[in-house]
Amino acid sequence: MNIEQALLKNLRELPPEKQQQILDFSEFIKQKILVKPDPKMPKQRAETWKNWAENQPQNSPGLPNYALKRETIY
Repeated sequence: MNIEQALLKNLRELPPEKQQQILDFSEFIKQKILVKPDPKMPKQRAETWKNWAENQPQNSPGLPNYALKRETIY
């Protein structure tokens, strides 16, 4: 019996709510595998961010003065 067969056999013996938990967990694992980490090195990421920041419109409104106060940050 291979893993898939053993898993299906055990799954069929569980109540529906436990089957749902296993389904949710398997979806979680699948999503975790599909998310690929950014292969860029930190220096490359910093350069990409810097290029993005430099290419933003210069006429966009900035933060108001009260937003820059320490009390409003926390």
